[in-house]
Amino acid sequence: MSLLWLFPAGLFALAALLLPLLIHLARRDQQQLIDFAALRWLSAKPRPRRRIRFDEWPLLLVRLLLLALLAMLLARPALNGMIDATPRVAVLPGLDLAKARAAVDAPQAHWLWLAADFPRIDGDTAAPSINQPIASLLRELDATLPPEAPLTVIVPSVLDGLDAQRPRLSRAVQWQIVETSVPSIVATKITAPQLQVRHDEAGKAALRYLRAVNQAWHPDATLDSGEDNRAFNDGVAVRVWLSADAIPDATLAWTSTGGTLLVDARTPVPADAQRTARWHDDSGNVLLEQINHADARWLRWSTALDAASMPALLDARFPQQLQAQLQTPPSPGRAAAVTMPPLQDGDAYPQPARELAPWLGLAIALLFLLERWMASARRRRGTA
Repeated sequence: MSLLWLFPAGLFALAALLLPLLIHLARRDQQQLIDFAALRWLSAKPRPRRRIRFDEWPLLLVRLLLLALLAMLLARPALNGMIDATPRVAVLPGLDLAKARAAVDAPQAHWLWLAADFPRIDGDTAAPSINQPIASLLRELDATLPPEAPLTVIVPSVLDGLDAQRPRLSRAVQWQIVETSVPSIVATKITAPQLQVRHDEAGKAALRYLRAVNQAWHPDATLDSGEDNRAFNDGVAVRVWLSADAIPDATLAWTSTGGTLLVDARTPVPADAQRTARWHDDSGNVLLEQINHADARWLRWSTALDAASMPALLDARFPQQLQAQLQTPPSPGRAAAVTMPPLQDGDAYPQPARELAPWLGLAIALLFLLERWMASARRRRGTA
């Protein structure tokens, strides 16, 4: 543990220590001379050499110390490398506190909720809500704790809100599992996307394949199609550009905000764009490629949309495979807690220095009250 100064220039304020010394000396020299008639004819004797002597030296010391602490406060002292080995126990909100305390025998540990800002658990405090993924909370807690502090995490037998990988922390974690009832899983149905197609005369021939895809996705819906001079409608539908003309600027701007665009193989691609193969058929031929240029990203067919150039169009799996390319399936967010203990291979986080400003502020306030009491006591003695 070492002391450091976050603003060393504040120590120049120590020069203010001269003020109380000068004030005390000036007050000592304030003397009023009174002439006595009986002594006026006596010859003056040489005055003895005066020595510097301070009156009320306890008050002077208090004032000097008060100014010194103010200068230190300006310099912002802090302690670096403080060792804190107090165990921490983090409880996932939703668990029964009685079961959690029974599972871990740590009476001297600091108990806290595994939630935003990690509130302390005092008595029967209400559990906060979880508004972040569990892995993210664990990494944040690991970064804020001292490196030598042991950490115990109490979780239910089934975890939700995962990010598809085990968290990597800088310390070993005691992963304590409390058996709980598993809530029923409600299957989430993924709705196939809607298509909006804009085409030129040559691209009109590919409409029959897209109508078949739209029929497989939405049996009762009609494909939204039109000439390439007709603007796309607003909405979240997948926009399909089957034209040899350049993509409209408004559509490119829409893709930069997260919209999905699928363009024809004849659509020009900027020379400096990045092209990545996205979808291959069973023979290894590229069907779709991803184009990245500036802030925009879109998909592009690698060849013309006809059965001769792309035999995969006649495959019965084509609608489902195309939907998988246009809609990324969500990552699994639930797993058994026994399979998700954190890994101890993460980098350690540097701990910030602990500033002493609150303690200095308290000491300054107490010294100021003492100085005022001593100064008023001095005036009271002078009046008496």
